[in-house]
Amino acid sequence: MIAPADGLRGRSVLVVDDEPAVRHVLRRYLDRRGWQVSEATTAAQALVMLVACTTSFDAVIVDLNLPDLPGSTLCRRIIALCPLLASRLIVASGDACGASEQLALESLCCPVLAKPFELAALDDALAALLVTAAV
Repeated sequence: MIAPADGLRGRSVLVVDDEPAVRHVLRRYLDRRGWQVSEATTAAQALVMLVACTTSFDAVIVDLNLPDLPGSTLCRRIIALCPLLASRLIVASGDACGASEQLALESLCCPVLAKPFELAALDDALAALLVTAAV
C-alpha cells in the first residue's frame, strides 16, 4: 500500500471525467493516498454535486474534454459557485487544445496535466494547490 502524502489524508477531491477507466485509476490511487474521492461523469453532474454542498471539496480535477461542456467553462462555473475552489482546480487533458482553449486555461491559472500523466505529478499538483490555498 502506498503511504499517504503528509497532510493529505482525509482531504476530499472531486474527479470530473467521462472516461470510466480514468476515474477508476484516479479513485484507486487517491483512495490509497487517503483522499475521500467523489466522481462526476459530466459537467452537469459536477455542478449539481457542488450546489448540493453535501461535501466540501479540497480539490477538483477536471477533464478538459467533457461531453456536455468544455472543462475550462466548467472551471469558470465552479469558481462562480465556490470561489474558494479557484486555487484548487487541476485540469487534465489527453488532447492538444486549440488557441482559444489555451487562452481560457491560462486565464484560470490552474495546473494542467497532460494525459497520460504520472501519478506522482498529480501528487505534486495536489500538494501545491493545498499549500497555495493555505497561504
